[in-house]
Amino acid sequence: MIIRSLVLCAASGLVLTACATSEPVCRPAEMSERAVFGALVAHDEARLAQMMAQGPGADQVRNLDPRVEAQIFGVRMGDAAVRTVLMQPPLCVVDGPQSNGARISYVFPQARFQALQNPDLDGLERGRPGLDHIACRYQDGPDGWRLSDACLQTFAPVASSS
Repeated sequence: MIIRSLVLCAASGLVLTACATSEPVCRPAEMSERAVFGALVAHDEARLAQMMAQGPGADQVRNLDPRVEAQIFGVRMGDAAVRTVLMQPPLCVVDGPQSNGARISYVFPQARFQALQNPDLDGLERGRPGLDHIACRYQDGPDGWRLSDACLQTFAPVASSS
């Protein structure tokens, strides 16, 4: 009886420890995400803007200035760009922070995601923006989550902790 209790306690401890780790969870892209990613890969600005949430992000896509176009589509194959990451299937999506009707998702080529993650470190290892991952901001609206920034969040400056 005592041995059985010890085994149960040990097993419970392992389960609780597994739940306490903060390993990032990789999921396949949802159908709506795949449609947006397809427009990005096809370099179809009109379709992309149509699928985006209304606001400054969609306006930036509609009125592509050269800097925005380079960040989304790249100038040459292999440039650090949103499209470069999306052209390396299969893709892996990791959901990031969510609050006040907004969320961010990180998208990786699955092989890069697996290579970057270090089980000895807590949290998500992202690697190089536009080469190893992209970061896409979504907005919740009446018809569900819609891309709000054409994944330009990838190139947003990272806030430093002072």
